[in-house]
Amino acid sequence: MDNATSLKIIIGFGILFAVVDLLSGALRKRGAFRLNEMGTNILSFINFMCIRTLMLGLYSWLLMTVFPRSEGFMSGLDFWLVFAGYVLFEEYVHYWIHRLSHSIPWLWRLHKPHHIPEHVNLTVAYRENWLWFVILPNPLMGALLVWGGQPEAAFAAVAWKGSSEFMVHSSTRWDLKLQEFWLTRPIMRVVEKFITLPDTHHAHHGIGKYGHGMCNFGSFLFIYDVLHGTAEFPRHTQERFGVPERVKIERWYEQLWWPIARDHEAADLAPPTQIESQGTTLVSSNGKVSVVL
Repeated sequence: MDNATSLKIIIGFGILFAVVDLLSGALRKRGAFRLNEMGTNILSFINFMCIRTLMLGLYSWLLMTVFPRSEGFMSGLDFWLVFAGYVLFEEYVHYWIHRLSHSIPWLWRLHKPHHIPEHVNLTVAYRENWLWFVILPNPLMGALLVWGGQPEAAFAAVAWKGSSEFMVHSSTRWDLKLQEFWLTRPIMRVVEKFITLPDTHHAHHGIGKYGHGMCNFGSFLFIYDVLHGTAEFPRHTQERFGVPERVKIERWYEQLWWPIARDHEAADLAPPTQIESQGTTLVSSNGKVSVVL
């Protein structure tokens, strides 16, 4: 697979899920086109493309400069072996970075923009702080594979990763239909333990009864959540998305470019707890506040 083919696959999946979300009404919901929603999502995708290109170029230059005689050292390896190794290793590193970002304050500060939107659709897929794209392993691993003589595996991995991000963030809950249908239900109960589906990832973004913000960290491979005890299968639509009310929502430019762009106020670095994510605040008629978990 070459670079042009991988881009066609990503663009194809992006268009597919965009059309599906559009036809389902997900992109026409009230407030979905606000600057702090769709506008920031699109700006972050531009961020992603620029930073990913820059990091790929930087890592490629470093590899060729520091190890000039080792170029192509993987060229004799089997494509599927290299591709599988990339998927398993990259996903595991991603799992732990993602999981730690929900407990380590400065990492949460980088990842929080991804959880701020109240509308989950494919445009949320690449909404992150710019430094998030720097610390992820994808650029280094992609440059390593191309320099090591396995560009086809690198491009296939890019196509796989990009397409899966659009799939898990799609607002259309096609997987729930398959979960409900008696013929496909047994298959889905197996698939959901290995691959991240919209059901488990929407739960990660969810607030309320079916929200599980401190679970379901897998990007594409869900098996690491199963193995590490962080898997939750709500098999249900979420009540709402976003962050608990206690969490400060910074301006759009600070979300994307902190700490370069920031207000004078101190940044909110405290990650939400699972109780905050799952709790629903109810106000009774006499003004008494109660929290239902």
